[in-house]
Amino acid sequence: MTTPSIIEIIKSKDAKKRYDFILHGKIVAFVDFPNRWAKAAMAQAGDLQWKITRKGWWKHTIEISSDQSPYSKWKAEMGWRRTLNIRTDDNKQFHLKRKGFWNTSWVWINEQNETVVELQLNVWPSRKRGIITLNDTANTSLTWLSLVGWFIAVCAREDARAAAAGS
Repeated sequence: MTTPSIIEIIKSKDAKKRYDFILHGKIVAFVDFPNRWAKAAMAQAGDLQWKITRKGWWKHTIEISSDQSPYSKWKAEMGWRRTLNIRTDDNKQFHLKRKGFWNTSWVWINEQNETVVELQLNVWPSRKRGIITLNDTANTSLTWLSLVGWFIAVCAREDARAAAAGS
């Protein structure tokens, strides 16, 4: 069994809505929302870059596009409770769901019902926005799953804040 990798999510000082993924003091990936109110972001890990967009009013669809493989064109519908099923390029199935009563954590679960990625959002606003735990460091698609999961978690948190402000 390998030791899990811990990635810190830090809100960038330079951009209004950019989240840097920091591992061992280095930025390994980021998710950048160029438009503050739109549900679209640019995600990058190393040399690979994707555009992630959430569409739909009641029934949300996640669309991912890029100029490179893997995941050059990809689309999936989210479940009613914001669950998502993804089959990666190596033909492995993963399931994203919320964890806990207050829903501040999200987990990616593999086909054996094991948690492979846990995304934990910080409750209080600060520069440090969350922590991601990668339990299987040998699987290269987990960084991509972390980017997609962080995008969905941020969108869900904003939806909850908007609903609370409207009531």
